[in-house]
Formats: sequence, structure tokens, C-alpha cells
Amino acid sequence: MSSNNVDVASTAGVVTGLEAGALAIAILLSVFLSCFEKNKLGGKPGIVIPINFLQDDNLAIVYTAAFGCTSNQLVTLIFNSGMILDSLNIPKLVAPWVTVFILLIMALFVSLKFYPVFAVIRCRRIIIEPLIGLFYTTFIFSILIYQLTNSLEVRRIKAYILIYIPTSLCHVILIGYFLYKSVRQTYSFVRRLKQDTDYEGSKPCTSKLQYNYVKWLLKKPECDIKEKGSGLKRSIQAYSKDIKNKIGVRSPLHASPRVIATFFVAGIVLFQVGMELLTLYIFYKPGLLFTTYIQTELFNTSEEASVPKFETLLTVADVGFYVSFSLSSIFMVGYVIAIFISYRKDLEKMQRGDYTFLPMKFRKSLNDNLVASSLQYSGAQIAYLVWCYLLIILMLWILCFMIAYIIILPLAGKVPFSYFHPVLITLPLMMINFGFEKLQVFLSRTFFLQDYAVIMPKGIKTQKALALDNIKMFNILSFFMFFFHVIIGFISCINRILDGVRIGLVSLARIDKCMLPRGYEKLDKGYSTYIGMLMVEVHHRNPVASVFCNELLVTSRERGCANVLLTPVNYTQGNVETISQKHGRISRKWAKLYTLINNPSVRRNYEEQKSGCSIEQVEIAI
Repeated sequence: MSSNNVDVASTAGVVTGLEAGALAIAILLSVFLSCFEKNKLGGKPGIVIPINFLQDDNLAIVYTAAFGCTSNQLVTLIFNSGMILDSLNIPKLVAPWVTVFILLIMALFVSLKFYPVFAVIRCRRIIIEPLIGLFYTTFIFSILIYQLTNSLEVRRIKAYILIYIPTSLCHVILIGYFLYKSVRQTYSFVRRLKQDTDYEGSKPCTSKLQYNYVKWLLKKPECDIKEKGSGLKRSIQAYSKDIKNKIGVRSPLHASPRVIATFFVAGIVLFQVGMELLTLYIFYKPGLLFTTYIQTELFNTSEEASVPKFETLLTVADVGFYVSFSLSSIFMVGYVIAIFISYRKDLEKMQRGDYTFLPMKFRKSLNDNLVASSLQYSGAQIAYLVWCYLLIILMLWILCFMIAYIIILPLAGKVPFSYFHPVLITLPLMMINFGFEKLQVFLSRTFFLQDYAVIMPKGIKTQKALALDNIKMFNILSFFMFFFHVIIGFISCINRILDGVRIGLVSLARIDKCMLPRGYEKLDKGYSTYIGMLMVEVHHRNPVASVFCNELLVTSRERGCANVLLTPVNYTQGNVETISQKHGRISRKWAKLYTLINNPSVRRNYEEQKSGCSIEQVEIAI
């Protein structure tokens, strides 16, 4: 036992030294990379930008793999930070004041450790940057492998290594990417490819995915596939189209790199947390330890003695854990998919200009609050998903205990029948409440509505008009219901409390939906971060606006004019105006007139400065 403790202590010391070395190397590499960046004045050095969630759609997969490498560190920050704080021996009176600051410093260390990895992903100007990424990613991957090979948990539990498989795959993907970029950049340097050496000057302001989305918007509506004929391929296409229409995903709109990375990292963290819970439960068997403690300490029986009650409790605990773990894991998979589909729907609505689904307070929010909320989205979404997962497992585990000891075991004769009394009390009340509600609906439909058919709000079905008949009987029944519903309303109140707790707990991670009633939406911090993220993406990642601006830049670069729409009418590149130039001049004139009519700010600027207009002087409202 002492040798194991010595090995664990020595391994922890080596890992701590390697982590400190990785942090020092990361800082040095960040400083080195900043020497190649330009600052605002055009000189060097500048600040290295690690990520660009607003434009780098082509790097979404690489960003996702890079963030996946950080998942182990995120799990450590969430769950194992208490062990790190205990090792610092902070006085108890001071600990509550400095705990948050220490955790923030730990998060800063993690971000600095992976800063060079993200920095070299975006840099494409020199050969050495992919080599730096290859060296540094291999180094931190070797630290992870050393930690796994000398980990005490992996030695005890062989299945514990499954937790680190997603992170290891992300490291392998990054190493392969940097290796590919190193070979490609070396080849480009040898062949003197201009597109690789002059990357910054030729970078567009939009991506190919946004161009494809705008082309899809401009396409004519397609005919229904079902009317074209039969066949396996057409039936599959029709079925996939029906599924997309049902879930509301009709357009080829792609999610931003921020959202893709967020949900990917959240999936890895959920997998790691679930596998860690499962492996530790199977190995340590906390149910058996708990029942053994009750036998030996409270009832003074030996461990060898078998008590039927404790065996039943152990069986219920094991079955309840496996059932709750399985159902929660399946639920979280559908949960993440539902959040992503909701994000797609909301983003499409806002890009069309439909903000009606937003609460009025968020439509009038200040821009600084929206930007500050958007910065919190990724971390908040991951934390909400993890804690929701754990709470659902705990809730279902408790529910399994209740179902077993209140319904199943009393009927099976394993526990006294008195445990079944809560069911005998609540079941008649629930049935009476349900029957009373259905009776009122039947009476209202049969006796208290006039027989005039009207179309229902949704669908082609009809219903009776909302016009009262037998008003005398209605008033008499209302008098008796005044007293009856004092009792029935008490049961409904209990049901409402239980429904609120259940729905609130289940929808904890659905920050795309507000959990609070109307008027209190701003108190829901998770929903505020979601709306802030959507607002920032709509204003900076709108495909139509990005493609429009990119077309302006490309056209002005081809024509050699600062602004095509505001080019003087008599502008020609030669003394003789050709037919194409004439048609171009006329179309630009109409485009300029249309722009001035629909943009008051442009019109005011144009009236004040009719000559010498440039693209920097005009603010075009899109």
C-alpha cells in the first residue's frame, strides 16, 4: 500500500512538472507567434487571435477537435477542483473568499495552455506555424498518455480508459491536421504558390457555405418529389424531406463554429461524466458499502450475516441506478438534438426579420448587454447540460426507489403492505379529479354550447361555437362549482407544483427556452445568454449581408473603383463607351437610386457630399 502511495505521489509530481512546462512553452510560443502579427498601426508585434467564430466556417471541424482536447480539463474544473483546493491548505475562514478567484486562475491556466493550438490553426502565412502546432500538440498528447499509463484509476479499473478515448481521438485529429498543413505549406513554399503566401490579402468576407445558402434562397421552389414517380431513391428522398419538414430543418443553413464546438464538447463531457459514474459505481459498489455500514453500525450484525431487507435494498439500488443511468443518457442525446434544432429554427426566423418569438424586453435590450451575454453562451450551455444530466440521474434514481417500495415490492410481498397505503390514498383522488374534469367537459359540450359549427383554429375540423346555451343551468352549476373546486382545486394545486418541479428540472439545460413566466424573462440568465448569442450571430453572420458585401468588394476590386453603386454617371475606363459599359452604367444608376430611396442615412450623406463619395463614408443599411 505504501509503494502505491509513493508511485501515485511521484506520478503526480511528474505530471505537475510537465503541466507547468507545457504552460511555460505555451506562453513562449504565444509571444513568438505575436512577432508575426501586425498591430493597428501596421507594425509588429501584434496580438494573436486564437479563434474567429464569426467567419471561420471552413475551420469549424478543426476548432471542434481543438476544443475536444480541452474536455478533460473542463471536467477537472467542474468536479475535481475541490481536491485541488484542499491540497493548497487554505484557512477555512479565508477559503470562501478566495475559492472563486483560484478557480478562475485555474481556468486561465487551461486557456493559456491551449492558446497556441488555436493560434496556429488560423495562421497560414509561414511554414513554421504548422510545425509549432504539430510539436506542441504532440507534447500535450504525450503528457496525457503518460498520465493514463501511470494512473491509479486505470490500473484498478481497466474500463476507466474509455473516458479518455474521445479526447485522445481529438488529439490524433489535430496532429494529423498539423502534419497535413506542414506538408502542404512546405510544398506551397517550394512551388511559390501565391494563394498560400498572400493569404491575408485575398481572404473574402464570406464563406462558400454562406454562398450556397444564398443560392438556395434564390432558387425556385422545387416540385413535390412524390408527384414525380415511384422508386426506392425517390421514396427515400421523399421520406427524408418529410422528416426535415417535421423538425423544421428545410434550408442548408449551417451552424456557426461556436455552436458546433459547444455541442461537440458538451457531448464529450457528458460521455466522460457518464462513463466515470458507471465505472466507479461498478467498481466501488456504493450500494453494497451503504448496506454493509447500516448492518454493522446501526443494527450490530456481522457482515457475513444476510438480512433480506438489506439484500432487497441493494437490489433496488443497483437496478435503479442502471435504469436511471440508461434513461438519462438516452434522454440527453435527444436533448442535445432538440436544442440544436431549436437553434436552427430561431436563427432562420431572425435572419428573415421575424423577432416576434422574442420577449419584448429582449427586443429592447441594450447592445452592450447582448454582447456580454453572448460571451457566456458556450460555457453556460456546457455547464447547464452537465448539471441537468446529473440531476436527472438522481431524480430518476429516487423515482425508482419510490416505485419499487410503494408499488412493486408491497404487491410482491417483499415489504409490508402498509407501504402501499400512499397509492391507496392518492389514486382515488387522482381518478376523481380526472373524472370530474371530463364530466365538466362533457356537460359543457352537450348542454352549454349552441349547435353552430365553426372551423377550429388549426386544421379543417369543426367545433361548436363559443355561444352559451341553457344559461340558467350554467349559472346554477357555476354556483355549486364555486364550492366544489375548493377541494378539487387543492388537488390541482399539488399537481401544478409537481409538474412545475418536474418540467423545471427536465428543462434545466434548455436555455433556448425561458423557464420563467412572462415578464420575468431577463431573470433567466441562461436564456439571456442564448438570445445574446443569436443577436450577435444574426448581425455578424447573416449570409445575405455577408454575400452582398463580398460581392461589392469583389466587383469594386475588378472595376478598380472604390464604390460601384456610387460611381459617377460619366465614369468610363476609356474615351469610347461600349454597349456593355452603357448597360452597366444604366443598371448602376438604377441601383444607386434604389439604394438612396431605401436608405435614409445614405441619402443624407449623398446630399451633403455629392462628390468624392467612398465606401468608408457611407453607412449602408441592410
